Amino acid sequence: MNYKTCILEKGKQYETLEDILPKSGNLDILFIAKTPATISVNKGHYFQGKQGRMFWNKLADYHILNVPYGEYEDNYLLKNNYGITDIVKIPRDFGNEPSKEEYREGYLRILEIIERYKPKVIIFVYKKVLDEILSIKHGFKIKSDYGFNPQYDSDFNSKVFVFPMPGTPCTRETSELAMNELSKIIIKK
Repeated sequence: MNYKTCILEKGKQYETLEDILPKSGNLDILFIAKTPATISVNKGHYFQGKQGRMFWNKLADYHILNVPYGEYEDNYLLKNNYGITDIVKIPRDFGNEPSKEEYREGYLRILEIIERYKPKVIIFVYKKVLDEILSIKHGFKIKSDYGFNPQYDSDFNSKVFVFPMPGTPCTRETSELAMNELSKIIIKK
């Protein structure tokens, strides 16, 4: 399957990746990314850049998503009752951040998705996405932690997890602890 699609934003058409969400029912995990990378859009699959590949590898290392060799990981999300979206659907390359307005608009869309699919766990792939959402919601800067953030569960009616993405200022020890906690919850499902 290829997830490439087109959207119209403010009068301009963009190639992007469609959300991977079920037609109905609740999700075990909803992954919320920042924006599709250009390389990912070109390939029609999520997380195809260098950092993105590390994301998929880490999910496999902790047995959160097991995929046959050579297959695209996003093709197996729905089979595991997982979904994925982006806070902003307009593709960007590394370092090109969404604007505050784009985060605000994306936050409202994300809330609708969460309400519809009632995920057990929301995984923010990038810490900055959750930090931006919390600052929009609460009106001041808030810093989340890598791993579970139970203090924000009631904001989303779900367990909230910040993925310890490789290349971020997250220690190896923090990353391993967070991923082990996530693995325990997911494997129990």
